[in-house]
Amino acid sequence: MHKMGEKPRALFLFPDGMFLRDDLICSGIFPSHLDGKPCPFADEGKMPKPRPLDEAKASMHPKLGRVGDLVPPCVVGQLGPLKAWRRREGAHYPSDLSPLRLYKCRQMFLLIVPGIPEGRHMQTGDSPD
Repeated sequence: MHKMGEKPRALFLFPDGMFLRDDLICSGIFPSHLDGKPCPFADEGKMPKPRPLDEAKASMHPKLGRVGDLVPPCVVGQLGPLKAWRRREGAHYPSDLSPLRLYKCRQMFLLIVPGIPEGRHMQTGDSPD
């Protein structure tokens, strides 16, 4: 679980405009289709830390991003910037989250990772923290 003041690794988005920290979703605390169980891809009840995308994975899964992009290992695709999705879906989120990349995880949740904006190629040495 998270400690007070610890930044979330991800925020999970819901159609009604609500978003929840990764420790609530990945741990199974928040009621969802995980039926109260932790996600099998979680790292101690949290989203695994983003890792640089290597050449093999980028070529096998082009929806994840480009070589060197920091990507959570549990995602299946990048959906572009949150601001574009917000317009299509009619959901409203804080504008400071708008430039962040929207991902879909293996459990089919939508999430953003604070510190990983759309349109900026993240280098291996960069950190979303």
